[in-house]
Amino acid sequence: MSTPTPEALTEVERKYESGSDQQIPSLSGLPGVYREPLIDSIQLSALYYDTIDLRLLESGITLRRREGGDDAGWHLKLPAGTDSRTELQLPPDAAESGVEVPAAFTDLLIAITRGATVNPVALISTDRERHRLLDSSGTTLAEVVSDVVIAAVPDGTSGPDERVWREIEVEKGKCDQNLLDAIDSRLVESGMTRSGSPSKLRRALGDAVALPSRRASAKATTKKPRPRRLLSEYLDTQVQALIRADVEVRRGTDDSVHALRVAARRIRSVLRVYGSHLSSREATENLIDELRWLGRSLADLRDAEVQWDRLVTAVDEIDEMPDREIVRARLDEYFSGLVASTRLEALATLSSDRYLALLSSLDAFGVGIESGKGAPSAAEVKSTLRKLTRSVEHRVKRARQSEARVDRDVLIHLARKRSKRMRYAIEATQQLSPGRSEHALDTFKEFQDVLGDYQDAVMSRQHLLRMAAENRHSSQSSPGFGFGMLFHRELTIGDSLAAELKPYWKRAKTAAGKILK
Repeated sequence: MSTPTPEALTEVERKYESGSDQQIPSLSGLPGVYREPLIDSIQLSALYYDTIDLRLLESGITLRRREGGDDAGWHLKLPAGTDSRTELQLPPDAAESGVEVPAAFTDLLIAITRGATVNPVALISTDRERHRLLDSSGTTLAEVVSDVVIAAVPDGTSGPDERVWREIEVEKGKCDQNLLDAIDSRLVESGMTRSGSPSKLRRALGDAVALPSRRASAKATTKKPRPRRLLSEYLDTQVQALIRADVEVRRGTDDSVHALRVAARRIRSVLRVYGSHLSSREATENLIDELRWLGRSLADLRDAEVQWDRLVTAVDEIDEMPDREIVRARLDEYFSGLVASTRLEALATLSSDRYLALLSSLDAFGVGIESGKGAPSAAEVKSTLRKLTRSVEHRVKRARQSEARVDRDVLIHLARKRSKRMRYAIEATQQLSPGRSEHALDTFKEFQDVLGDYQDAVMSRQHLLRMAAENRHSSQSSPGFGFGMLFHRELTIGDSLAAELKPYWKRAKTAAGKILK
């Protein structure tokens, strides 16, 4: 039996608190709405699943099997921004024989569950009164629903603890922001308030099952931010970004590989720069090594994605490109195969015990930071940034002075890596000097864009040479001249960017210097 592919929808939803007897106010006359709302009633029942320590809920994720309504079946909801979530849906019978929860969902969540079993944690029944707002063609613009909710939560003793409440939900259909805001005004004017609970499950659990405190802590505000707290919060944010990106990589979402590698690079940079102040050298070095392994394991897939888009775009932009269709077809053939093979390798990495052990080590490291006492002082942070400035300066100078292109390629790449380390070191302690740090980060981003574009030009040339070599042994029509034009274009781009190193670095260095005063 093949694993079904979930259908993905974007859900935009707002929740409101409502008194037990409070009714939905009149929704007449709202912008774009045709006539009065269509009102009907629906009975829904959903069994919610999570690990015993509620790792999904802690990550803002809900997994349920719903009965009733227009979308009965399995639903997995992932955070997607303010008021928004990505909802993945599978049919009710999607679970494999002998398995309670579909593998298509549990496999996506492995970085969060770490392989722990997901079991039922709540049964939520909803008596829903639905008000559908339609346009003149009958398209649903939005739904405003009044829910009477009954939640049964196991209390581990005599039986389920039952909770009852009423809430109002507004779900976006084919409308724009203006209608959502108009509905919001009507509800607020009638005495309703936005709910502080992100989901029915979170409200159902309440204090009956305490949300774990694996990362609870050190986020209390202080008048003057301390480096240790800033570093702890930064690392926690990046670990969570890495895990969110992991889910998207498994889904095959655009730019998810890049997001995962950036999060890993940020963590590694901060550990390299400040790690000796936060934990033992052995623990820090082990994490750095494993994060480097992770980044390298996904590098080929990311490179293939970037280069495919870059070279196809270049083909379209060169007016005099001969045999354009042949060149394009060869690029598609080469990179489609490369993306497919490197994606398999990347997924194997994310499914490995080594990777899951890395995630657990990152969790343990974060807990250690929160319970420890050592940290760099503000003066030590500045001293570290001065050393990094000198290091980047040295690498940029060597790259500018190199005469051979092959040497310049290597040296600019080294400058790029050290520049990233400095940028993330500034980013992690930004609140020590907010305004100046923000300006410095902007200039470092511009500088890194130049270095990154240069590296992309280098990699483009390497791929073009490989394709040209493969074509020499092929009986198919050769796009050799077109490849030559692309190769020359990348050489020209690289030379132009190399000439920009000095002014861009000067701006970044000057901005960084203001932090160090």
